[in-house]
Amino acid sequence: MKSSTLLVILAVQAALIMGIFAAVAKENAVGESKAIDINPGQLKCCSNCNFSFSGLYTCDDIVKKCDPVCKKCAVVKTYPVKMFKCTDTFLGMCGPSCKH
Repeated sequence: MKSSTLLVILAVQAALIMGIFAAVAKENAVGESKAIDINPGQLKCCSNCNFSFSGLYTCDDIVKKCDPVCKKCAVVKTYPVKMFKCTDTFLGMCGPSCKH
C-alpha cells in the first residue's frame, strides 16, 4: 500500500513539473521561431545600419523626424530637442548613407 501511494505521489509530482516546464517553454517560445514583423518598405537613407546575413536590417540613426515608411517610430531623447529612432526591421540592403 505504501509503495503504490508513493508511486502515485511521484507520478503527480512529475506531471506538475512537466506542466510547469511546458508553460515556461510556451511563454519563452523555446524551440520555436518568433515571428518578426518585417517592414516591406525601404528607408531613404541610413548612416548607422545593422545588416545581418539573413537579409534583414535595422537602422540606428537618431533623427528629428522618422522616415514616412517607418511603422514604429520611438522617442529616444526628449531634452533639449525630441529625437526619434525607427525600430522597424527591413528586408533587403541598407539605403545610402544620410547627409547631415
